[in-house]
Amino acid sequence: MRYLILLFTLLVFSASTVLASEAPTKADAKAMVKQAVSFYKANGKEKFFSEVRGSTGKFHFQEGTKKGLYIFVYDEKGTVLAHGVRLELTGKNRWNDKDPDGKHWVRDWTELVQKSGSGWTTYKEYNPADKNKILDKSSFVELVDGMVIGCGIYGK
Repeated sequence: MRYLILLFTLLVFSASTVLASEAPTKADAKAMVKQAVSFYKANGKEKFFSEVRGSTGKFHFQEGTKKGLYIFVYDEKGTVLAHGVRLELTGKNRWNDKDPDGKHWVRDWTELVQKSGSGWTTYKEYNPADKNKILDKSSFVELVDGMVIGCGIYGK
C-alpha cells in the first residue's frame, strides 16, 4: 500500500512539474513583444496586424501553443488597433475602461511607455484560456511608432 501511495505522489508531482514548466513566463511575454516589434519593422503595419488578428497568425492566441501568449496593439489614445484574442475590440477605445479594482490599465501603460519606452504593468483581465475567470495579469508593453505593443501573462 505504501508503494502505491508513493507511486501516486510521484505521478502527481511529475505531472504538476510538467504543467508548471509549460506556463508562460515574463521572459516569454517580453520575448514575444520583441518578436512582434521586429516583425512589424520588417513587414509593415498591415502584415503585422494580420499576424495578430488572424486565427493562425504568429501573434494570435493559439490554444495549447506558444504557451497561450498573444499580442495586443493599441494607439496612444486607447483605441485597439489589433488584438490576438478579442477581434471584436478592434477600433474600440478603451481609455476609460477599468479593471475590477478600478484601475485604468490602458492609461497606466500609455503613461509608462511615453516615459520609459517600455516596461511592465499589472492589472486584472479575463484570461482567454479560462474565460470564466478574471485574473491578475502582468504585461510587457513597448511604444513603437505611436503604437503600444504588448503581451501579458496571467496569475491566479
